[in-house]
Amino acid sequence: MSSKAPSTLTKAWFRWKSLKLPWRKKYLVGLDLQGNSFWEFHDALSTDKHRMRRIVQYPPSTQYSEIKISPQWHQWLRHTRREPPSLVEQSQDLVRQRNLKILAAQADARWAAKPSFLDAPERSQPVPALESKDSGGAGDLDGALGAREQTTANIMEGQGDSAEKMQTPDGIRHRFNERSEQEEKRTKDENKKKEDPWKNARGGPSEEWQPQAWTGNVATRR
Repeated sequence: MSSKAPSTLTKAWFRWKSLKLPWRKKYLVGLDLQGNSFWEFHDALSTDKHRMRRIVQYPPSTQYSEIKISPQWHQWLRHTRREPPSLVEQSQDLVRQRNLKILAAQADARWAAKPSFLDAPERSQPVPALESKDSGGAGDLDGALGAREQTTANIMEGQGDSAEKMQTPDGIRHRFNERSEQEEKRTKDENKKKEDPWKNARGGPSEEWQPQAWTGNVATRR
């Protein structure tokens, strides 16, 4: 917001309002660089007689969205600062902010000039792969390992077949896990002949009762 220098008449009026006269209920405390005026007056609703109410008044031509209050005046309005800031102090604070922005921009420029690990590395020629001088020896070693694995697999397969088969004197091979049909039939017959051990323990006649199947006949009228 652009600040306009007050006229001579406005300065005289502000000087007159800043005088703490006994009959005056409201008097001027100070101004800021944007043309806002800060006032003090006795608060009738406050129980503390020595605590004054503090307010700020904006110029009539200023838009509400353009109003800006400095931190120093915010402290004074909230009673965290006893004395109001002067115009010299406010001007020095503006100079400090301007210098701070310049120093921050210079620091950002120095930081941007330094190389970063996030930058893409430069492309370089690929390093050739190392070649083995004794190529024939490596081939012989691979062949020996393959033959050894094949021999081990053949031995394991032969052991598996000998576990399931047995050579008899008549030259016929029999498997341990195979059972004759007659032996299986005999086992089934023996299981059928076995009596139910719980049959004699049943006492009530209703235990063997089974419901009849539904026939779908219509009941006769009585």
